[in-house]
Amino acid sequence: MRKQWLWLLLLPLCLYMGIPQAPQAMVTERAETKTIEIKGEVNKPGVYEVAWEATIDQVLREANDVTEDADLSSINQTQVIENGTVLIIPKKQEQQCISINTASAEQLDTLPGIGPKIAQRIIEERTSAPFVLLEDIKRVKGIGDKLFEKMKDKICL
Repeated sequence: MRKQWLWLLLLPLCLYMGIPQAPQAMVTERAETKTIEIKGEVNKPGVYEVAWEATIDQVLREANDVTEDADLSSINQTQVIENGTVLIIPKKQEQQCISINTASAEQLDTLPGIGPKIAQRIIEERTSAPFVLLEDIKRVKGIGDKLFEKMKDKICL
């Protein structure tokens, strides 16, 4: 009986001190800015604080835009960029020249103004006498000064 009385006296105290309270909803505040690092073909590479909803385009403007060698063809500039991202802007790939002395007909066919027939003529011409100068390609029937001007930056010996 004594234990029951003790229990009755201590019960309100235990209830008061020991009842866990309902958990409070955790409120997480999102920062208003985020940190982005940008490198590669930009005028001012570095670390930037930008607005939380900043897109890649906005980050590029922070970096004073891209250089003339930048290749943006594979970058979605409207994408919202994540906090802590390192954005690397690649350089345009140098276009490889097509050797008029060794290229296949398919490769020659990729040159401006050259189709399968002229590609075959180029191969026949170089078989009889290899091209020594780029201008020698004008020996091929169908390639004159105008066509040579269109392709001269894309060919090599």
